[in-house]
Amino acid sequence: MQKVVGEIFSRGLVAVPPGMEAGEAVALMRDRRISCVVVVDGGRALGIFTERDVVRLVAGRGNEFLHEPIVEVMSPGAVQVRPQATIHEAFALLLERHIRHLVVAEAGGPPLGVLTQSDLVDQLGYEFFIKVQTVAQIMSRAVLVVDGSTPLRRASQILAERQVSFLVVGEACGGPPLGVLTERDVARLALEAADLEIPVAGVMSSPVATLHQDSPAYAAAEMMRERHIRRVVVVDECGRLAGVVTQSDLVRGLESKYIETLKQIIRDQGLELERTSRELSEKTLYLDNLLSTAMDMGIVATDTEFNVVYHSASAGRILGSRSSDVLGKRLDRVHEGIALDAERFARAMEEVRHHGSHEFCFTRRQGGVARHVNARVSAVRGQGGLVGYVLMVQDVTEKRQAEETIRFLAYHDTLTGLANRVLFAERLDMDLARCRRHGLFLALVVLDLDRFKEVNDHLGHHAGDQVLHDVAHRLQGLLRQTDTVARMGGDEFTVILPDLKAPEDALAAAEKLLQAFARPVLVEDTPVEVRASMGVAVYPGHGEDGENLLRHADRAMYRAKRLGRDNHLANIVLED
Repeated sequence: MQKVVGEIFSRGLVAVPPGMEAGEAVALMRDRRISCVVVVDGGRALGIFTERDVVRLVAGRGNEFLHEPIVEVMSPGAVQVRPQATIHEAFALLLERHIRHLVVAEAGGPPLGVLTQSDLVDQLGYEFFIKVQTVAQIMSRAVLVVDGSTPLRRASQILAERQVSFLVVGEACGGPPLGVLTERDVARLALEAADLEIPVAGVMSSPVATLHQDSPAYAAAEMMRERHIRRVVVVDECGRLAGVVTQSDLVRGLESKYIETLKQIIRDQGLELERTSRELSEKTLYLDNLLSTAMDMGIVATDTEFNVVYHSASAGRILGSRSSDVLGKRLDRVHEGIALDAERFARAMEEVRHHGSHEFCFTRRQGGVARHVNARVSAVRGQGGLVGYVLMVQDVTEKRQAEETIRFLAYHDTLTGLANRVLFAERLDMDLARCRRHGLFLALVVLDLDRFKEVNDHLGHHAGDQVLHDVAHRLQGLLRQTDTVARMGGDEFTVILPDLKAPEDALAAAEKLLQAFARPVLVEDTPVEVRASMGVAVYPGHGEDGENLLRHADRAMYRAKRLGRDNHLANIVLED
């Protein structure tokens, strides 16, 4: 929670001028698969235009608003947050204002990006969801349900009046959910000039993403990430509608339960430690109290000469030793049993003599598996002076693994395993610095799959996910170890090709990526032809920093798309 907004917000700000027609903005949101655009004039954010605004306008005016200037229909005065603000402050602001987007900007400065609920949920919650919550604990039981015969206009009015992001289509008496109608669906239908009197059963999103109410809340968060959705419908054991979990529920749960629970635990432990410290005067009382309050902590106690006088069962499990083998022996014999050298042990004990305690970590193998252990050696003093020493050990293998998983997820795309935007930006900065230092060139390739929406529409999102996964794997197999391929979101990839000796090497390297599209992707034995458009920018000719290179490569990619997509595996355009 001590991270700041500047470390996690989405820097790909989609800004539009105040004179743009609302319909163009809706089309831009659809094409970029984003939920908002920021209206900017003269480097100042005038307001924000979201999918919720589209629903409000459709409910009140039908499709008439599409030709009006966006400044006339936007939500004025976008809520802003400073990059230096903590994630905790961002949480509170989202909950207080009942919104899903914050514009990131310095005081009085231009907008830098947007922070969304998705950014916060991606950064936080793994430990909380894994250890604490189930879907039933955080879901909302009050769900708005409409009959499938409800006209689209009326459904839009309900969304706007109740200020919710979706409706469940089904039976009001609690039958199985048939589909959902979301703000994004309404925005898409408005752009398509759909008949507003059509029943929602004909335009709803179906089948519904569902989870059983006893599922872990972590599963809901994962499903939202994998399917790029903002809510999951919850059903009971009979498949009937029981509630819904949204990103707002995840954020609310993190804020009100996770943080408060941790604060209470810290307060309780502080009071308990204070009380215990006053009462302890003999080592036996100290050890008994530890055993009763820290059963996952292994404890080995010694006398003043380091001879082991106590060895707990949990210490045996953690260290792989038995009480009968170590009682009466010196602590350094236990040290040898966990493969730590005598010199390190001597240094540790010297620290204990001078400072009263010493902490260290070590790794031991058990059954061919590496186990990570945190340890602390402390002097125990009674009324008469030094009583002995105590070694406390704790197996933190699972915690280490969870931390590694969280670190991986923070820097990688969950579907493809490729670098995400955060890791891409870091790698690009490092590669540019190295090329600048050694006088080398660097190529940045922006690659976008052509007609990918048709794969999702005709074969389903599972097929689309398979295509993205296979394309990612093929691209990775064509690169050097020094190259980086990242998924920027949706069907867009970027490739960093550093350490080139000449600018002309950039196009040759990019053309090598065509091999990824030389054969179709098999989706359940069905061959799916995949094509792409590529844009290439080269450092330093097209820019000396990542932002300029990315803008030039992105512009070149869109030029490649305009060249046509019917006669080539891919179109490649090198920025002028």
